[in-house]
Amino acid sequence: DGGMSAGGMSVGDVRAGDPLAGVRADLTRLEAVLSDDSGIEYPLVSELLRYVFAGGGKRLRPALVFLVARLGRADDDAVTSLAAAVETLHTATLVHDDLVDGALLRRGLPALNVRWSPGATVLAGDWLFARAARFAADTNDIGVQHIFARTLQTITAGELRQLFGRRGIPTGDEYTARIYGKTASLFEAATEATAMLAALTEPEVAGLAAYGRHVGTAFQIMDDILDFTGDPDRLGKPVGGDLRSGQVTLPTMLHLAAHPTAAPWLTAPGGDEPDAAAVTALVDAVRADRAAITGAHDAARDAVAQAVAHLGALPAGAARDDLAAVASYAVARD
Repeated sequence: DGGMSAGGMSVGDVRAGDPLAGVRADLTRLEAVLSDDSGIEYPLVSELLRYVFAGGGKRLRPALVFLVARLGRADDDAVTSLAAAVETLHTATLVHDDLVDGALLRRGLPALNVRWSPGATVLAGDWLFARAARFAADTNDIGVQHIFARTLQTITAGELRQLFGRRGIPTGDEYTARIYGKTASLFEAATEATAMLAALTEPEVAGLAAYGRHVGTAFQIMDDILDFTGDPDRLGKPVGGDLRSGQVTLPTMLHLAAHPTAAPWLTAPGGDEPDAAAVTALVDAVRADRAAITGAHDAARDAVAQAVAHLGALPAGAARDDLAAVASYAVARD
């Protein structure tokens, strides 16, 4: 898992055990905030809150908020509001993503668009976006609000680019831009905004923003790998779902670089749509291509190494070690 940081810390040089142990109490408190329906008069909205957060999830983005907050001095309520803003924004994007993609499952439960009409699902996602913005405003920090607005714009622009952009096999730059819009920008926002709340120095804020961006990149590449190699029961969704919905990710890109005739409908966009059997055959081929899967793993490890390198801007200690451990978790999870 190589790579040395500017501070001499390697990717493997992390504390043993659970890197989130120190923020478990914060995450437990966050759950109550996320599902708090006080002041909500319409019962259906209360049901929405309970349902979208019932599946749990890794809560890695808010965990990064709490971990970074340990590096400085920030108001606890403001930090919790920021963590809630980040996780609620993430959940809102999932609601809209599932509708656009026609997804059936999310975290092992029927996706909201399966239970509600398309119009109601759009409005539910909009309500969650608004709730996330309110949480961001509750930090009473104009810098955090600017970062939140910038990130929301990046995420929605990325979704539009993915929906209306060039189909077929993306270039490396296109894939990187897709990852940034889909995932890495929110990781970056979580770490950068918290660093600002904690009144860290400008180099530390910049280093943590870059750390979050690279961790988010590694995390999404691993999601793209697990879409082929994971257990559907543990993933909470079918294997090969991205490719079946027309999205070509890094494992498929690497497979097609070595087997350029394996998917003619992708190499010559505009032709006939492939039948389900052809897509299933490609999914199976990518799953079996150890070189493609290994190459994608290497790209994820490289992103982790870059993330850890940016932690060299921080003082040595348990907080920095736990952030390095979280980066390593991005490529270790199954």
